[in-house]
Order: sequence, then structure tokens, then C-alpha cells
Amino acid sequence: MLASCALSTEESQRLRSNSDLPSPLKAEVIGIQDGDTVELKFLYSGKKAGRRMGKNIRIRLLHVNCPERGMGFYNNAKQFTSEKCFRRTVTIRHKGEFDKYGRLLGEVVLPDGKVLNKELVKKGLAVHFKKYSKDREYAALEIAANKQKIGIWSQPGMELGHL
Repeated sequence: MLASCALSTEESQRLRSNSDLPSPLKAEVIGIQDGDTVELKFLYSGKKAGRRMGKNIRIRLLHVNCPERGMGFYNNAKQFTSEKCFRRTVTIRHKGEFDKYGRLLGEVVLPDGKVLNKELVKKGLAVHFKKYSKDREYAALEIAANKQKIGIWSQPGMELGHL
């Protein structure tokens, strides 16, 4: 009798959890924390994960900042993120950097090839997070959304790069 050498999905997931993160990382989105944070079906036990060690990895969208809970357009940003990637396999472009909460910093490439981070800024649902990013493309996308007065830019008193 021949024994199967194929690993179950769970066994494969466990093995990946202790290795270095692949770059780019491909995995299914299983949770939406808010407009700029998603959770993947990918366990990670690397030291950089901090308090998230051994749990499904969370991605903090690089270059952008979405409204926080209780702010205008919070629900819009979270809903947009959910519609674009929940229960879909996405690709994360990253450099292996984590924030202080153990979230991997990266860009989420959607199945259609668009970058979720950029789409949020284009739709006026996020600002270019200038405190942590000097990327000119994100700056230009923010300026264009502001000129069109869409999303958060439809509110009086909004300043570029600040939520």
C-alpha cells in the first residue's frame, strides 16, 4: 500500500507559518479590520510579528491612512476594502517590515491587478500617509481626489495628508 506524500492544507499552512515570509505573499483575505487593515489566511510565527506571532497575519496598507472608527467615511472605506478583497486571494508586495502592532506593511494587489492602497486614495477613502511615506504617486492621487472633492474631500476643513 502506498502512503500519500501530499500535505493537507492545514499541514502546509503550519509549515509555512514558521518560514520566512514569501515576497510577494499570496493568500486569501479572511478579515477586514478597517479600511487600511486586512487579515490573511496565513499563519506567521516570525519574531517581527510581536503579539500577533502564531496568528493569521494582518496587513497594514502601506502609504495610506483611512478614517478611524467614529470618523466620517470610516464605514465607506471599510466597505470598499471588503468589497474589493474579502474572501479573495490577493498578493502582498512588502519588504518584510512590521509596525508596532505586529502587522506586515504592504501593498495589496487585487485579483484584477489593481492596488487596493491606490484605489482607496483615488476614491477619496484614504489619504496619503505622509508621516510614513514619501511616494509621489500616492501624493498625486491624493491631490487629484481633493480637487474632485470626492469621499473625505467632500467634507469642509480636510487637510492634505491628515485625518
